[in-house]
Amino acid sequence: MTTTREKIMGRDIEFNIDNLDELSFTRVVDFVNKQWIEVKKENFNVPDTQKIAVLTVVKIAAELLKLRDLQESILNNYGKKIRDIIRQLDEI
Repeated sequence: MTTTREKIMGRDIEFNIDNLDELSFTRVVDFVNKQWIEVKKENFNVPDTQKIAVLTVVKIAAELLKLRDLQESILNNYGKKIRDIIRQLDEI
């Protein structure tokens, strides 16, 4: 098991990184930390770091779900177009 210790959302945390290459993991850590800093700035009057962490997770999850919905919409749209083309080819 490959582990590493990184500072994320202000805390030193040990991670198992067997499923990620080092560059991908570094990108994830940087992204999460940037989102956390942004949420901290937007909620400067909230002293509870756990609440800031939860708000950060919610923000990232909302972005992920939005991208998944977009991906599904694109796939459905292309699927429909492919079915239409196949139908047109069958009619020829």
